[in-house]
Amino acid sequence: MKIITTLLLSTLIISQSLNAARTCQDYIADEWPDTRYTIEDISGDNVVTDKKTGLMWKQCSEGLTGLDCMTGAITKYTWQQAVVLPTAQNTTGFAGFTDWRLPNVEELRSIAAINCVSPAINETAFPNVAVPYLYWSSSPYAYDGNKAWTIFFGSGSSGNAFRGNEYRVRLVRSGL
Repeated sequence: MKIITTLLLSTLIISQSLNAARTCQDYIADEWPDTRYTIEDISGDNVVTDKKTGLMWKQCSEGLTGLDCMTGAITKYTWQQAVVLPTAQNTTGFAGFTDWRLPNVEELRSIAAINCVSPAINETAFPNVAVPYLYWSSSPYAYDGNKAWTIFFGSGSSGNAFRGNEYRVRLVRSGL
């Protein structure tokens, strides 16, 4: 009975988090307004340029396409797969560029809107962010060689995870 109760409680918590609406706090400065980003369609591929950092991002998480990032299915990768993914992507030249890469933890953190939760990211620039919002960075975790840094776009926090786990990926390139 205890296992069933725990399972039901876990399911309820997960479903509540999946249905949670984005909430932003006014007492934290919004450093991620729509005006910070330029969204472009380049040869049918959507990219977002962050005017503050100069980085250019693929608008959609890997596996998704379209103006609203609703076409396709979100793809999850181990860290090892995520690190080599850009090599395959660069052979086709997304948006005409062949220098896409997995962002380091600081680059990925730069688009985490810490004034908002569920998701903690600008939804105009980056629509349909995958729940539960955990994304790989290219940064290894120095205290454990079996882990790498992640960003949780549910709250904007960083953490670390075992490299064999499967999480989402968003690719970046040096833009401006």
